[in-house]
Amino acid sequence: MIQGHGDDAYQFDRPIVADFSSNVWYGGVQPGLVQHLTARLKNIDHYPDAGAFKLQAMIEREAGLLPGMAMVTNGGTEAIYLIAQAFSGATTTVVAPTFAEYADACHMHRHKVDYLLWDKLTDDTRFLTDMVFICNPNNPTGQTMQPAALKRLIDGNMGVTFVIDEAYIRFTRDTESILPQLKQLPNVLVLCSLTKTCCIPGLRLGWVAGQASLLDKVRAFRMPWAVNSLALEAGYYIMENPAQFEVPVDDLLAATFRLREELKRMPEFNVLSSKTHYFLFETLTGTAAALKAWLIEHYGILIRDASNFYGLEQGHCRIACQQEKDNQLLITALKKWTLS
Repeated sequence: MIQGHGDDAYQFDRPIVADFSSNVWYGGVQPGLVQHLTARLKNIDHYPDAGAFKLQAMIEREAGLLPGMAMVTNGGTEAIYLIAQAFSGATTTVVAPTFAEYADACHMHRHKVDYLLWDKLTDDTRFLTDMVFICNPNNPTGQTMQPAALKRLIDGNMGVTFVIDEAYIRFTRDTESILPQLKQLPNVLVLCSLTKTCCIPGLRLGWVAGQASLLDKVRAFRMPWAVNSLALEAGYYIMENPAQFEVPVDDLLAATFRLREELKRMPEFNVLSSKTHYFLFETLTGTAAALKAWLIEHYGILIRDASNFYGLEQGHCRIACQQEKDNQLLITALKKWTLS
């Protein structure tokens, strides 16, 4: 498993005042969801739905999928490892830099892993591997691929199984989900997350979609009762109350733009472009690890040291936009770092 991931405040004794290290929306858990889960705590003395079939059916209806085209998982990461297991021994391309669990899961299940840098990916790329992992929008870069271009890429590689991770699709205006096209794509699995926009990463809840003939290959490796009762209850509530979990994307992206522009005014940082609410920047004085430690010690601010992503350097950091007061605290702290 990846070391040095985001939201690792539990490793530090100092209280964290502002957490920029996680890509989860900062809006917090909805009070209605808290009340719903509190009222159902007493139900944990019973086994949950062994295959999460009730929530699966709700998701399929909401997403316009046919029965059997979705599988609920214990977070998106479980889906990644199940896919790697189902295709054990495959040759796999990971479009990088990106979430390390794709490669980690594939290595665990004896895949031969190659990397293709995102900047080299086009809609006419041809792959010689069995599988391809693409994160859209990409984590940690915030780059996106348009659905039409992605469809052309997939159609040009019909012998390849594509795994498209859409965990952050609701945090951008620059691209759209490929789910509406999934009925015509027999070689595609789509990873979806309920934790990022709904602010419940601790509950571990996600799902994977694909045509039933392909998805059943993955489902065969899934253990029963993989998703606990409270996570399922959260899923029921989210499906029944979607309006409560709409992220104010335009406001969030505008705030992200302002934060990026303020960082760009400091010559000590190289700020990279992004199409979503998180972005990379590179400290040109010191390392990301040193900057992370300094921010924790002096300000209680947590950022993501991104230097362990394949293809990135020792100075790369990732941050996700937070509320305005926290963004301003980070700017103040980074100005002090440049003088230290």
